[in-house]
Amino acid sequence: MGIEAVIAAERQRYVDFYAETKARLTASGSDVVGELLISINNDEIPYPYRYVRADIVSKGDDGAPQLSEVRIDTDPAFEATGYNFGAFQVEVYPFTWCSVQVVFDKPPKSESQIEDWITRRLDVDDRGGTGLDGLSGAVHSFSPVESNGEWWFLTADFGTAPADALIEFIELLASQGMSKIVLKAG
Repeated sequence: MGIEAVIAAERQRYVDFYAETKARLTASGSDVVGELLISINNDEIPYPYRYVRADIVSKGDDGAPQLSEVRIDTDPAFEATGYNFGAFQVEVYPFTWCSVQVVFDKPPKSESQIEDWITRRLDVDDRGGTGLDGLSGAVHSFSPVESNGEWWFLTADFGTAPADALIEFIELLASQGMSKIVLKAG
């Protein structure tokens, strides 16, 4: 199976679970809002990483807003695989669309290019609107790039973004000279 199909299947598995969870909460009579964009009020968290899309915001028993994260476990049938694209390789281990750690072998040449991509895919300006399925089509969060001295990595919640978003992110990293990219559970 090609990398596009693997990624699309994992995205669909999560989005189906997300939509079912949101529908179940809505049916219970709760006021429910999905994918609410929030800016964390902490200047120590750099832009754009301080922006997150809360999976679900509902009214708690006391009437106060309650934030909920929709999480799904890795698919036990998922088999690790690798792809060789000539200039770079991608290894794919079990991951979830809502928590994928992207690991790469070199420091980014342009973190600002990565941050611009994240800002666009988070849809910080709310330009994307809602799709026909009632979902935003946006990523929900990214952690800043970190390093352990040998590898660089970040963790992402791709939310309801299309499968192409992860392919696009892999291509962005490859364009910055990465020769090895790993996707795994975050």
